[in-house]
Amino acid sequence: MNWSTLRSHPILQNILYGKANRDDLQDYASREYRSDLLIAVLVGLVGGYGTVLFRWAIHSVQWLSFHAFDPTIDYLLSLPWYWRFLLPVIGAAITAPIYTKFASEAKGHGVPEVMAAVAVKGGVIRPRVAAAKVIASAICIGTGGSAGSEGPIVQIGSTFASTLGQLLKLNPRRLKTFVGCGAAAGIAATFNAPVAGMLFAMEIILGGFSIVHMSPIIIASVIATAVSRLHLGNEPAFKIPGYSMASPLELIHYAILGVAAAFVAVGFTWILHNTEHLFEHKLKIPELTKPILGGIFVGTLGAVGLPHVFGVGYDMIELALMGTLPLSMLALLVVAKIIATSATIGSGGSGGIFAPSLFMGAMLGGVVWHGAHFMTPDIVVENYGAYALVGMAAVVAATTRAPMQAILILFELTGGYEVILPLMLSSIIAVIVGNRLLKDSIYTIKLRAKGIVLHQGREMNVLRELKVSEVMRPEYHSVPFNMRLRPLLDSISASSKHQTIFVMDKYNKLKGYISFHEIRSVLFDVEALEPVLVADDIANLEVAGVTPNDDLDLVTRYYARKNLDELPVVDPNDPTKLLGTIYRGDVTEAYNTALLKRDLMGSVSQSVLESERFSHAQLAPGYSMAEIEVPTRFTGKDLRTIDLRKKYGITIILVRRHSHHLEGGGSGIVPTPDLVLQNGDVLLVSGPHEDVEKFAGL
Repeated sequence: MNWSTLRSHPILQNILYGKANRDDLQDYASREYRSDLLIAVLVGLVGGYGTVLFRWAIHSVQWLSFHAFDPTIDYLLSLPWYWRFLLPVIGAAITAPIYTKFASEAKGHGVPEVMAAVAVKGGVIRPRVAAAKVIASAICIGTGGSAGSEGPIVQIGSTFASTLGQLLKLNPRRLKTFVGCGAAAGIAATFNAPVAGMLFAMEIILGGFSIVHMSPIIIASVIATAVSRLHLGNEPAFKIPGYSMASPLELIHYAILGVAAAFVAVGFTWILHNTEHLFEHKLKIPELTKPILGGIFVGTLGAVGLPHVFGVGYDMIELALMGTLPLSMLALLVVAKIIATSATIGSGGSGGIFAPSLFMGAMLGGVVWHGAHFMTPDIVVENYGAYALVGMAAVVAATTRAPMQAILILFELTGGYEVILPLMLSSIIAVIVGNRLLKDSIYTIKLRAKGIVLHQGREMNVLRELKVSEVMRPEYHSVPFNMRLRPLLDSISASSKHQTIFVMDKYNKLKGYISFHEIRSVLFDVEALEPVLVADDIANLEVAGVTPNDDLDLVTRYYARKNLDELPVVDPNDPTKLLGTIYRGDVTEAYNTALLKRDLMGSVSQSVLESERFSHAQLAPGYSMAEIEVPTRFTGKDLRTIDLRKKYGITIILVRRHSHHLEGGGSGIVPTPDLVLQNGDVLLVSGPHEDVEKFAGL
């Protein structure tokens, strides 16, 4: 809720001036809870109607491209080969300017960008991303690009939820909840699967299950599904034939399917990741031409008789579930879909990877069935529809590393619960084997390449959370550029605590540096070189300076590249103006301290009651440790002024802060008297239980 519109409320007046009783606080908390549910309803409505609008946009582009709202494979094969080649290329050429000029977040499959926004930006997503994603993805998929619709819908719903939360000035905790609501609404409406939508948001976007997030996310999923069913119907996305297991021995074949699914999922992840890396970092061609190159790959597949890989691919999945595709086509389409999807998304096209994973799994299931039927025809007597269904879940589980979501979404997509045992067995085996083959999921591998390492929805690279300004020292050792060799050596000897000497020009600007590596080359003959050498002759002029706003992750990479123990800290507006230095040992100490703080925070978080406004854990009889969101009356004030120990009898151990504007995200801050509290800060406090509870009621 927006504070400016509520602070005149009588209950809040009582809270502000310390007159609130327990009933007032409970009433306020219940009002906040109700407002969260109302916002979740709104996000669900937008997610549902956003899905309807997005599907309409895709079909409209398909009509303009193929003269059919949902072209079948027979219809595509009837088109001239050159038309099947040109359409993906044209679509790629149209979408390229959208993300290069308007919103770079619109390219790719979208989900990693939402995960990063939750983990390191407090849930903040730029509003323009939704419009860019709708247009770019609709054109990409509608013209034959090999991608799914779920990734764009997740990003669209999450962007709206984030924008709404920013307008209401919600704190990071609530903002991230609503971003999860947007993601859940998108998945639920796209697949007519409310439970799967909820699990997708909890397992993948937020990285864990919490009662704080669950209620609004469930509401958003249900509302979005209701809207989807109202406009798109309530039929399962896929129909499968009846299934019965002839013998428990058939589970062996499903276990083999799980292993095969892991290899396909890891192969797809690896190829897509390396394709993205190739287009982003290796190919030195104009940005606008990169998606066109990907379109050429997809168009070529269509031209040679494989338009089966165009678009989302639900019609081909349906054929696999019916068991009507031959073995050669099934095997070919597994490989072709990996190539087409990697080319589309890796080159900068816009769309999701969930539907392509379902496609690959369905085809793989058919391939494994053929082998199983050949080896044990008496056991495997049904057609391969059930194997295709189980393959879909297994590949999705291994690709996303979210087995519960994969299992349940297949239940909801098909409406069939007969295959629960093989479905669970294959999915779990696929995840276990996939984890052994590749550490990351298809989502987190993209984030890791950017230096973002997530664990349970949190950024794990603590060095990205620490800034140079927190560790730098203002003192440094410098010499003029024209200092002679002998005085230079004397100066170095006199300053034993500095490992690097900085050389300044005649305007006292940074020109270079001298470390032991540079000075070592002249020590063999000081007498002969002293008359001719000055500091400028010895110095390394390739200065690797960092600014106070840089993070320590960048600093450690500079250390590794330059093999130095002391780096210059320079003015961000003038790289020749020396502000101080940063030591390798100080970085190591800061890293260890940050890990200690994070472990302490994590230990407390595991034992607190997250469903209350403040959460506490008992330390000893009568004493508690608690996480409490900073009361509004204390924001903008420093800890010396507030003096919580004297006034309230409690001690602040750490302050957890989440900054929207810094890519480093949130961090734990050791409290100092001069620390100014900000809106959204969470205080880790300890003291007598009554005092802690009293402070939580402010």
